[in-house]
Amino acid sequence: MNRSILRNSFRTLVFTSTLLLSLSAANCSGDGETLATYKGGEITRGEMRLLVEASGAPSTEISTAQQNEILKLLGTYRLAALEMADDADAQKWLKENGSLLERKALLRAFQAHLNQEEPFEIMSMQLAILRKNKDTSRKEEADALAKKLNDLSSDEEIEDLLMQASESNETKMNGGRIVPHCISCQPNPLEFLTKPLQEASEGKFIVVDAEGAYFVARRLSLDKLDGDELAGFYQKYFMELAKNRSKDAKQKIEPSMIEAQAKQYADRMVRSQKASMQKLVDHVEKLEKDHTFKQNQEEINLESFDGKHDDTWLIEIDGKKRTIADFKKTMNTEGFDAPTLLQIIQNIYIPSELLMASDVYEDVKGSDLYKFLVEHNKNEALAGRYIQKQTADLQVTDAQVEEYYNLRKFNEFKGKPLGSVKEQIRQQLRQTQGQTAVQKIRDDLFKKYEFKIDREKLKADEI
Repeated sequence: MNRSILRNSFRTLVFTSTLLLSLSAANCSGDGETLATYKGGEITRGEMRLLVEASGAPSTEISTAQQNEILKLLGTYRLAALEMADDADAQKWLKENGSLLERKALLRAFQAHLNQEEPFEIMSMQLAILRKNKDTSRKEEADALAKKLNDLSSDEEIEDLLMQASESNETKMNGGRIVPHCISCQPNPLEFLTKPLQEASEGKFIVVDAEGAYFVARRLSLDKLDGDELAGFYQKYFMELAKNRSKDAKQKIEPSMIEAQAKQYADRMVRSQKASMQKLVDHVEKLEKDHTFKQNQEEINLESFDGKHDDTWLIEIDGKKRTIADFKKTMNTEGFDAPTLLQIIQNIYIPSELLMASDVYEDVKGSDLYKFLVEHNKNEALAGRYIQKQTADLQVTDAQVEEYYNLRKFNEFKGKPLGSVKEQIRQQLRQTQGQTAVQKIRDDLFKKYEFKIDREKLKADEI
């Protein structure tokens, strides 16, 4: 399978809610604690935590306002799904597409399982950068600088020489030291530098020939840190950096600003690592190699889904073929064009088939996160259909478009004729109408089912 296609495909499975990407999952009260109630059910702390975990967000601070919004989101999906319980068309759709929703849950649960917290490997480096030019090779100059640096005995002398020799402002700021870099995080844009430094002796300067420059660098240390140790580690680095800058700066940098910067840096690193698809991509590619995987790239094309080629095989794993007919058992393909179906096959069907051959498949499928995601995906899908049904009659009239235009003709539209901005206005009004309608739908559901959040149980920085 094409590696770049697979990597990009997995990225499309990330939850669309931007809210969840800023949240976190810190350890706290018991999972069974009830945080919200409604007629016929409740939402527990554990369910809220699982939703946040599924978002790939880091273990960091979370406000009570954010927790409140998560509970409202869960409540909206569940109550809308309840409204569709007796809708024959919706239940038929759910039965036909349930397998696809389960496969999406499997991919997300595998990602979380493979991204379980491991120590971050942080490399501290010290370096000078010599830019290459067309006229002369600076390799000899770089080699000479490395030798001179290795011959020096004091850190102060080394710092002075690095700041004199380097042609990068960043390395001049802190005696050649750059922000400690995570070499276990993926992707690693500095691998060209960190890999040879890993192989070299600690403290010894080497020359790394890179595109556009020579790096004269040494590894100062390689630390393995847990996620909750990162902020303190980076705070120490930024304090040292601020101390060196303050020698020439007129304004002192407040410790609170340094602490906030370090925390932000650490949080971003944890968030990136938890949201990373790299381990999932690597795991699927390993399964391809370990299980005699074949993909039918010759016979599958845009005409393969016309109903006449259902016996055509899509993939083969360990000698067992999966056909187009097998794929169609996972979803109702009516109404989908061929390019979309090919995307679903590539993005969800094939990876999930391979993951079922994984040694940890049963563990992932038996996890609380997978079980939660299966139900959540179904509730989310039913809620989408419910909202679509409730807003089906929404429309933007020409009179509304004209009124909007007349009020903003000269400030927003700079006197442009109505015809040139009519569709733009219609889309804006449609979006506004939709947002208002969704808010009313949620309010009506909460009122009907007496949905209540126990806000006294919500505590800042805790899930």
